[in-house]
Amino acid sequence: MNSQNIMVVEDEWVVSDQICRDLKDLGYTVCGAASTGDEAIKKAEAERPDLILMDIVLKGKMDGIEAADRITSQFDIPVIYLTAYTNHEYIERAKQTMPFGYLVKPFTKNELHTNIEMALHKHGVDKNIKSYLNRLTKCFKGTIDAVMGAIELRGPYTPGHHQRVSESAHAIAREMGLTDFSVDGLLLAAYVYDISLVNMPTEILQGSGQLTGLNLAMHQTYPQMSYDILKEVDFPWPIADIVLEHRECYDGSGFPRGIKGENILLRARILAVADAIEDLTSHRSFRNAFSLNEALEEISASSGSKYDPKVVAACLKLFREKEEPKRRDGVSAMKTEG
Repeated sequence: MNSQNIMVVEDEWVVSDQICRDLKDLGYTVCGAASTGDEAIKKAEAERPDLILMDIVLKGKMDGIEAADRITSQFDIPVIYLTAYTNHEYIERAKQTMPFGYLVKPFTKNELHTNIEMALHKHGVDKNIKSYLNRLTKCFKGTIDAVMGAIELRGPYTPGHHQRVSESAHAIAREMGLTDFSVDGLLLAAYVYDISLVNMPTEILQGSGQLTGLNLAMHQTYPQMSYDILKEVDFPWPIADIVLEHRECYDGSGFPRGIKGENILLRARILAVADAIEDLTSHRSFRNAFSLNEALEEISASSGSKYDPKVVAACLKLFREKEEPKRRDGVSAMKTEG
């Protein structure tokens, strides 16, 4: 016998009653019925059924497609549409909600049973895949955190450096209107841009702000070395290129390649400013930490030379006008979206 709870959303009482009786005959538990989209959403939240059978044309202002979209996005409950409508408009709208079936009325009890079992099985598989991907994501993030922690222990960074850079980069990118996908790539780049420093001599790391000669030349190779490490990884974003270009300057005076202006990836230009905020507001062996206002003045003074003016403008607006950053013990920490 089946133990799954199923909810029926149908605005014709006779049809709804017949579907409920068929479900019980097939061994399913009917945990509720609704005749409007609003009622369906409320009952879905309260009952959390394993599956919803959803008519498309319902009483009230909200049709079944809109109700299904809200239910699947909020509660991750699979939906099968039960409808007499097969026109292109309905099918295209329904496809956008990622349904687990589309049964055209009239249908037999066996057809209903087959579609329900396939939908429940597919949803179970999807949940297992999501769980596996979540574990992989946690493992990946844990690995990145461990590598960055090792670099921060060697200096010149305070603990949490890369986290704070990623938070600042995230906020600036949002202010500039970058897409969610682009922001995700930037966040990852902010965690790994210093990955090659794990092999850099400690004396160079500690004195990076006042290096000369051979030591300076060696330090300036780290973006290229980080690129060489990351280029073999098949990221969906140009992580290696962002890392390679984050120390380039808008006027072409940066390293390692001396490219300038719009030739530098936008996300690399954002990362450069986010890194500067964190670097300037952190204590270093050769200088004290700047206050946030002093750091912003320093960055503003380098607009058009070191930094992209558009990125600097977004940064200043974010920190000064919107008062987005919080301050903890003299170190900036940006509020991020969940």
